[in-house]
Amino acid sequence: MPLIVALIFTILQPLAAQEKYPTDYFGAPVDFRMLLSGTFGEIRAGHFHSGIDIKTGGVEGKPIYAVADGHVSRIKISATGFGKALYIDHPNGYTSVYAHLSRYNQVLGGYVYREHYRQESFEIELFPARGEYPVKKGEIIGYSGNSGTSGGPHLHFELRNTATQKPINPLLFGYAVKDFYRPRITSVKIYPEDENATVNGKNKPLRILVEGWGEEHRLAKERSVVLSGNISFAIQTYDLLNDADNKNGPYSITLFIDGEEVFHIEKTTFAFDRTRYVNSYIDYEEYVRNKARMQRTRIDPGNRLGDLYGRVKNNGVYAFSDTLTHDIRYEVRDVAGNVGALVFQVRSAVGGQQSAVGGQSLIFSFDKANVYENASVRVSAKAGAFYDSFEFSYDSSRRVAGTYGAVHHIHDKYTPVHEFIDLAIRVEYLPEKYRDKALVVKIGDDGKSFTSAGGQWQGDGFVGTRIREFGNYSVAVDTVPPKITPLRPESFKNLSSARQVRFRISDELSGIKSYRGTLNGKWILMEYDPKNNLLIYDFDENFLKGSNVFLLEIVDVKDNMATYRTELVK
Repeated sequence: MPLIVALIFTILQPLAAQEKYPTDYFGAPVDFRMLLSGTFGEIRAGHFHSGIDIKTGGVEGKPIYAVADGHVSRIKISATGFGKALYIDHPNGYTSVYAHLSRYNQVLGGYVYREHYRQESFEIELFPARGEYPVKKGEIIGYSGNSGTSGGPHLHFELRNTATQKPINPLLFGYAVKDFYRPRITSVKIYPEDENATVNGKNKPLRILVEGWGEEHRLAKERSVVLSGNISFAIQTYDLLNDADNKNGPYSITLFIDGEEVFHIEKTTFAFDRTRYVNSYIDYEEYVRNKARMQRTRIDPGNRLGDLYGRVKNNGVYAFSDTLTHDIRYEVRDVAGNVGALVFQVRSAVGGQQSAVGGQSLIFSFDKANVYENASVRVSAKAGAFYDSFEFSYDSSRRVAGTYGAVHHIHDKYTPVHEFIDLAIRVEYLPEKYRDKALVVKIGDDGKSFTSAGGQWQGDGFVGTRIREFGNYSVAVDTVPPKITPLRPESFKNLSSARQVRFRISDELSGIKSYRGTLNGKWILMEYDPKNNLLIYDFDENFLKGSNVFLLEIVDVKDNMATYRTELVK
């Protein structure tokens, strides 16, 4: 009987989560079969995915529909992030979000166009009054696109709690996405959590490949595992849906030890201000080294993720202190209730490996402010900047070509940073004419190339900035203006049948800060697509018949300016 009850609970567990949300209220945002290239809560670089990504057949311009009656509460247009996005508040307490659009419907498009010109800015954020732009369920509100930080044409779709703005897994609202496939598990990793713990006799993590399918996943080569002391686990897993080859994130992960549930995480909802804690949830070093997203049981003391975790015993760290054999079972589920399971045994051993006691070291604490400084560098982090305490390291080496001073090795790139930390680097000599052009740069893995980390001259011989990654840093200057390259300039003398003109823009180091295009002395709307380094002017009523004087000005972060003037003839 207990076994039957447990099985019933296991089967109904994903359904129970769905029952909390209305499953017959919202319609589909598209008029074709929903195939997904991304699921809610899956792990992305520096964040959890906050919605579902709906495939649009690799093309733009497909109609997007309001999923229920409501009113437009927010419109945001950005060159990055969600690109052209639309938010609709619904009377049942939820907000639907539609992102990476190519354009809005005629009414909303007219409103947005007027605001672009009123504010003289491509990037705008609007909050229409309640009732100003009502919408009906099934009404076309816009068209799919690839705007913002999008890797290809698709619709990013969200449902949020209007009051809290927390996103909720849209697949819990009854959307019919065909999914008969079980999640896959590809590897497991086992970690000794202190100097006395061992995995197969060694005080270092062990990653083991997994083979099999469904509920028959197993350790490759049937290898034995002997554990001693405080141990945590992690797995690498993904989910497939029917008729799509994308490796998406699963809905939940549960770990059982000897039949007891000791860890559970569920991708139902989370707060946006907690999403960066994904860097604490995964094995960050494994991700940086191998691009493998190992999802850990251990909850760092500075991890404030909260919403996604269910039952977690002992913060995800488990003691193996006897001489018995223990059963380990991982269960991975998708929203449709499909289960993938990994089952293996470990043997527990008494005693561990005692590490030698080292000398004095500088410990950076996760819950306190931390400072390191010498004559050449200053590093300052406030409390909460890190997920766990660690032994901070620093070194320096000779400068690389194009920099002004030594390369400073600020700890290592395998330790995640949550909040921005202050970094200031001393320059032995920097001509005064270059001081307002100075910035901190991060040195690449090749030890030669570098990219801007921002910052400015501080007046005391230091150049300071804020960083969110440890690594190797130095100082450089940017005196080179941005570059403007017109595309097909030979057509500019006869544009009577054209619809737009395009320009490729780029900057050598500090990055584009602003741009301004004018036609006959008046500001014109130019859409910036930074992932393709494009500026686009779609012809409007400002493009007059005959000759038009076009002027484009680009300014980089260090205030170097480039200008391009030409004649556009209609």
